[in-house]
Amino acid sequence: MDDAMVTGRMPREKKDEAIAILHKQGLNASQAINMMFDRLIEEKDASFLMSSQSNPTPANWAKAASFVDDLVEPRASRFDNMSKSQIKAERAGRKL
Repeated sequence: MDDAMVTGRMPREKKDEAIAILHKQGLNASQAINMMFDRLIEEKDASFLMSSQSNPTPANWAKAASFVDDLVEPRASRFDNMSKSQIKAERAGRKL
């Protein structure tokens, strides 16, 4: 299958903030866009992209969180078998 490029315009601040969020989840923009297009094709519907309200309800936040959670495939991490205190120590550069 041939690759094709998708181009979109947005404010630099929006892009930078979104890229930082994706990176925290181990994703890049191309992966996120591919996942969004996969969902569009699977559902044959783009309503999940539409923001019809300016004040999201808790139910809408839960739906959005579920969507984001579904984007990320679980990945093995060196923290998987550590306690929270061990993780904090590791991240702070200390050894227990």
